[in-house]
Amino acid sequence: MYQNPLNELKQNLERYNDKFALYPVLYFYGFGNGLLYKALLQNSHHKHLVIFERNLELLWLCLSLIDFSKELKEQKLIIYHQTNNEILRELCTKEPFLAYAKTCVLHLGAKYYENFQQDYERLALDLQETFSQAMFSKGNNLEDALQGVGHFIHNLPFIVSRPSVKKLLNKRGNIAKTAIIVSTGPSLMKQLPLLKEYREKALIFCADSAYPILAKHNIKPDFVCMVERSDFTAEFFKHDFGDFDEGICFILKSVVHPNALKYMEQYKRSYIVFNETLPFIKAFKLDDFALHYGGPSVANLAFVLSLCLKVQNIILIGQDLSYDESGFSHPKDYQHGQDFESESKKFSVLAYGGEGFVKTNLYWNMFKHSFEKDILEAKKWLDIRIFNATQGGARIEGTIEKDFKQCCEELLKEELKRPFENLKPLSQVKQDELLLKCYAKIYQSLSLSEAFLQELEENEGKIQKAYETFSLSNPQTFKETQTNLVELIENCKEKIENNKSDKAILFDVLNPLLAQFEFDLAMILVENTKNIQENYQKTLLYAKAHLSLIALAKQGLKAQKDTLIKHLKPLENALQHLSFYKDKIKEKYAKSLF
Repeated sequence: MYQNPLNELKQNLERYNDKFALYPVLYFYGFGNGLLYKALLQNSHHKHLVIFERNLELLWLCLSLIDFSKELKEQKLIIYHQTNNEILRELCTKEPFLAYAKTCVLHLGAKYYENFQQDYERLALDLQETFSQAMFSKGNNLEDALQGVGHFIHNLPFIVSRPSVKKLLNKRGNIAKTAIIVSTGPSLMKQLPLLKEYREKALIFCADSAYPILAKHNIKPDFVCMVERSDFTAEFFKHDFGDFDEGICFILKSVVHPNALKYMEQYKRSYIVFNETLPFIKAFKLDDFALHYGGPSVANLAFVLSLCLKVQNIILIGQDLSYDESGFSHPKDYQHGQDFESESKKFSVLAYGGEGFVKTNLYWNMFKHSFEKDILEAKKWLDIRIFNATQGGARIEGTIEKDFKQCCEELLKEELKRPFENLKPLSQVKQDELLLKCYAKIYQSLSLSEAFLQELEENEGKIQKAYETFSLSNPQTFKETQTNLVELIENCKEKIENNKSDKAILFDVLNPLLAQFEFDLAMILVENTKNIQENYQKTLLYAKAHLSLIALAKQGLKAQKDTLIKHLKPLENALQHLSFYKDKIKEKYAKSLF
C-alpha cells in the first residue's frame, strides 16, 4: 500500500524523538531520501548517524539534492556502501561506538528497505557479532583475571630461570623462510602425510593440542605453544614421549596453569615462559621476558612468533575455526575426542573458498576476527605472505587460500640447518636479583590495594548517604539532592580513572569489571525521561549501578590480595637462600598491611 513520504517521515521522527532521543549513535539500513537524517541531526544528542546503503545511484541522487557536506566532514553522518569484517571491526572498536555497543539497533531507513530483508538481517547479525567480539575482548570475567594473576605469581621462579623470549628472537631470527602453523581443526588429519614429508624444509609451530597428535605420527615440531590458563589444557603435556621432545622448544604464556610447567620439569623439556604486556605483569618490568602479543588463541601466538622470527611465508593448516560436515569440532586423534566442542551454540560464517557457509561458535569466531586483525596489521608493515592451506572450514580474510601440496612444492625447497643454537638462561645472581624485585613488587601491590580499598569505602559511604537522601527527596529538594548524588558519583569515577595510572598494577582485575559496567551503564544513560518521576527512577538506577560497581571493585581487590598471598609459596621457596632480604621487604610494607 502506498504511503505518503511526509507521513512516513513524521511517524519515524516521532518514534526516534520518543525512544531514541538520547542515543549518541544511531544505525540505519538504507539512505532513503535523506530527509530523516537531516532532521535527526538537529538533535545535539546524536553525535553520529551510521548509514549502510548498497545502491550508489540512489545515494548519489540524494546527496546531489540535499547538502550533507558539513555533516559528512564532521563525521556526524557516516555512510558505508560495502562492508566486510575489516570495516565493521574498525567501526565497532572505535569510540563512542564501542562505549554504546549495547544500544546498537539497526533500523530500516524507510519502508522501501523491507524488500531487502535477508541482506538487512545478515548485516544486523554481523554488527551484533562484531560488537560482541569487541566487548568480549575487554574482558568479562573476574575469575579469569584472578586466575591469570595467581598463575603468573606462582610461575615467577620458572619464568626467570629459563632463557628469555628476547634471547630466543635474537638467536633464532632468519632461520627459515617459511613457517607452518599446525592447529587442531577437524581437517588436520588429511594434511599430516604431506607435513611429515616436508618437515625438514619448514619451521613448524604447533598448538598445545596438536602436540600429542604430531608425536603419535612422529612429526617433530620446532615450537609448541600454549596460552590458555586451564588445567585441562595443561594435560596435553602429560606425556612421556622420550627422545621425541629433543630439539623442541615449548613456549608458554606466564599465566598458564602451573601443571603445565610441572610437566615441563618432569619430562625435562626445553621451554620458555613469556609475559604479556598486561598492567599487572608489566609492572614487574621483566622486559626481556615480554612479548607484545594480545591474541586470544594459541595460533595467534604462533603467528606473532613467526613474524618476530622474520619468516617470509606463513602456511596455516588445521585452522578450520568451524565444525566439519559431520558436526565434529576436532580431528579423530584429538586427545579429548573429536566431538569435544560439538555441543556449543553454533552460527554460520562464510566458508573457505568464499562459497557457502559453515558452522562456527562464539570463541572460534573471536579467534577468526583476531587472526584477521593480526594479518591485516602484519601486511601493512611487512613483506609477508600468509597462506590458508586448511582446505576447509571458515574463510580467514587476508589469507591466500591455496592447496597445501602446492604451497609445499612452491615454497619449500631447502632443508633447514637443524639443530638450532642452544639458548642459555640468566646467571643465578641475575635470577635472584629479578626475583627479589618481583617479591618487593608483590608487597607494594598489596599495600596499594589496601589504600585503594580504603578510598573506595570512603566514597561508597558518601554515595550511599547521598543516595538515601535523594530517595526521600520531594519536588522541592529533588534538583539539589540529585545534583549532589551525581557529583559524588562522578568524583568517585574520576578517582578510579586516576588510579589507572597511579595504581596500574591493580587493574588487570578491575578493568574487565569497569569495561562491562560502562557497556551496561550506556543502556541507562540513553533512557529518555519525559517527566520528573521517570527522571527520579533513572537517577536511582544510575546510583544503584555505581554502588554495585564499587562493591564489585572492593570484592575484586580483596580477591586479588587473597590470590597473591595464596600463590606466593613457590617464590618464597626460590628465595629461601636470600631470607634476610626477603624479610626486609616484608618489614617495609608491614605497617600498611597488618
